[in-house]
Amino acid sequence: MLATAVAGILGYAVQVLAPALLVDRGTYIAFSVLWSAVYLCGSAMSGVQQEISRAVHPALERIVDSPLRSFTWGAGIVAVLIGLLTGAGLALSVVPGDLMALSGAVGIALVGYLITTVLTGVLYGLALWRQVAALVILDATLRAAALTLAFAFQMPIEVLALVISFPFVLAPAAVWLIVRSRITGGHILDVSFMELVGNILRTVAAAACMGAMISGLPLLIGLTKGSSAEAVLGAVILAITLTRAPIVVPVIALQSFLISAIFRGRPHPAPRIVVRLLLLALVGIVVLAGLASLIGPWIIQLVSAGRFEVSPGMMAIIVLSGGLVAIMCISGPALIAARRHTANLIGWAVAAALTMLCLLFPLEILLKVSIAIVVPAIAGISVHLVSLLRRTGTA
Repeated sequence: MLATAVAGILGYAVQVLAPALLVDRGTYIAFSVLWSAVYLCGSAMSGVQQEISRAVHPALERIVDSPLRSFTWGAGIVAVLIGLLTGAGLALSVVPGDLMALSGAVGIALVGYLITTVLTGVLYGLALWRQVAALVILDATLRAAALTLAFAFQMPIEVLALVISFPFVLAPAAVWLIVRSRITGGHILDVSFMELVGNILRTVAAAACMGAMISGLPLLIGLTKGSSAEAVLGAVILAITLTRAPIVVPVIALQSFLISAIFRGRPHPAPRIVVRLLLLALVGIVVLAGLASLIGPWIIQLVSAGRFEVSPGMMAIIVLSGGLVAIMCISGPALIAARRHTANLIGWAVAAALTMLCLLFPLEILLKVSIAIVVPAIAGISVHLVSLLRRTGTA
C-alpha cells in the first residue's frame, strides 16, 4: 500500500508538472498522447501480471525449468514489434517527432514493461511484498525525477519518449539482482504452459480494453477530436488525467494484490455483500463528484496557469466516471481469482467497444466525451456483476 501510494503520488506529480512546465501547448498535447499510448500498451500487459500473480505458488522443491522463461522470451519479441509499430504510427499521425526515435523509445518501453509485469507477478504470487514495493517505487522514482528535469529544460518529444521508457528496463534489472536467488527455481505454476498462455491471452485482452478506457482515453479522444479547438481538447485531457488518477490508479496498482492476497482461494461472495459494496462505492463516488464540481475548475486553472478551463458539471462527470471504472478494476480481479477469465474479458470488451463507439458520435466534444466515459462503464459493471453473482460456472 505504501509503495502504491508513493508511485501514485509521483505519477500524479508528473501529470501536474507537465502542463505547468511545458510552455508549448502542442508539446504538452504530444507528451500526453505519447504517455497515453505507452500506458495503454502497458495496461494491456498488466493482464500478464494478473494471471502470473494468480498462477504462481511457492515450490516445495527446486524447479529446474519454468514455463515462464519460454513465455517471457516469446512475449518479449511480440512486445518489441508492437512497440516499434506503435511508435511509428504515433510519429506519422498525432505525435510530431522523429520516426526512428519514437519507434525505438516505445519498443524499449514495452519490452521493459513486459519484464516488469512478469517479475512483479512472480513476486506477488510468492508474497514477497517488500520486493514488490521496491520495484514499484524505484520505477516511479526514476521516471518522475528524469521527466521533471526534462520538463524544466524544455526537452523535445523524442527525449521525453526516452525518459518515459528507460525506467521500465532499469528498475526490474536492479531488483532482479537482489531477488534472483530467491525466485529462480523457487516457484511453481498451477496450470500448464498452454493453459497459462490461454489465460494470459484473455487477461491481456481484458486489460487492453481496460487500458483503452483509462490510460488510452486521451489518445482515443485525440484521434476522434475532429475539428475541436486545441484549448478545449487540452482542457478535457488535463481534467481527465488529473481527476481520475487519484481514484483509478491506486485500484489498478492493487489488482494483483487483490488477486493473490484477497480473492484467490476464497469462496464465491454472497450476493448481498456484492450489492452492499456496490452501493457504498456509488455513495462515495457521488460525494467525490460533488467535491470535484466545487474545487476542480479552480485546480485546472491553477496547474495550467490559466491556459485551460473546465466547467463544474464536466468535472463532476469525469470523477463519477473514474469511480465507475474503479469498481470494474475490483470486480475484474475477483473474476480472475475465480478463474472466470472469459466473463472478465466480456465485461471489459463491452465497455471498451461502447467507449470507442460513443467517441465516434458526431456530437460536440464535451457531450460525446461525457457519454463515452459514463455509459460504457455502467454496462461493463453490469456484465461483471451478473457473473459474480452466479454461484456456478468457471467461464
